[in-house]
Amino acid sequence: MAVLFYLKDFGNLEKFLTFYDNETVTKFKRKYPAHVPKRYHNRGPSMEEDVTQSILARGMELSTRNWNLMEAYGEVTVAICTGFRPKELRMLSISNVSIKDNGVEIFAEHVKGENSYGVARWVPLHPDGILVFMKYLEARKLRLKEAKKTEDALFPPLKHNGGYLSYNRIRKLKSMVEEDLGIKFDLRKCRRTFGQRALDEGQAIHDVSLVMGHASVATTQREYAEKDLHVASRDMRDYWDSQGGPE
Repeated sequence: MAVLFYLKDFGNLEKFLTFYDNETVTKFKRKYPAHVPKRYHNRGPSMEEDVTQSILARGMELSTRNWNLMEAYGEVTVAICTGFRPKELRMLSISNVSIKDNGVEIFAEHVKGENSYGVARWVPLHPDGILVFMKYLEARKLRLKEAKKTEDALFPPLKHNGGYLSYNRIRKLKSMVEEDLGIKFDLRKCRRTFGQRALDEGQAIHDVSLVMGHASVATTQREYAEKDLHVASRDMRDYWDSQGGPE
C-alpha cells in the first residue's frame, strides 16, 4: 500500500531515523529523487492596483506616432491583461487576435511545454486593457506602413523580416515602461496580477486556471493567485442574501 508523506512529515522521519544512525530516508532521497516531496516557494506578490491603473492610463496618453513607447506599453498591457508567459507573449501573431463585440480574445499558440504537455488556448483580454490594446494596433499599423513592411508578429521585429522579438527585446520594452513611470516590476508579476485580479473580481478559479494554462487549480492557488479573504467573505454573504436569508 502506497504511503503519502508530506514534506514536513518526511523531514521529521529523516531526523528521527538519523538520530538512531539509520540513513534509510537519506538513501531513499538519493535513489528516488522524483518521489521526494518538493518544497514550494511562497507565491510572489501581484502588482498593486494603482500601479496597474497608472500603466494603463499612461498607455492611453501616448501618441500612436510614438512607436517606441506604444510598443512598450502595448506589450506590458497584454502581459497584465492576459497573464501570458514571456514565450507566449513574444510569439503572438496578429492572426491570433479576435476582436468581438463584447471584447478581445487572443490565442496563445506557442505555449510552455509546446509539443508535449502544453495546450494552446484562447485567453480573454481584461476589459481594462482593451482601449490601450486597440491604440497599440493602430500604432502598429502606422509603423508597418511607414516601414513598408508586412509582418504577422503582434510585436514585430522591424530590424529584419519575419520571426518574433527576442527575449532581450521583450525585457527591454518592459524596462522602458519602468523608466517612463519610475517603477519596478517583472513580467511574472504581470502574470500573477492577471490571475489575482480575476479572482478578486469573483471569476471562478477553474476558469482562471484554464485560461492561464495551468495543469490544475492547485497550481493556480499555490503559484499565482488566491482569492482575497475579504472578497471570499463578501461573495458568501452575497450568495446567502440572494437566497433570501433567514425567514
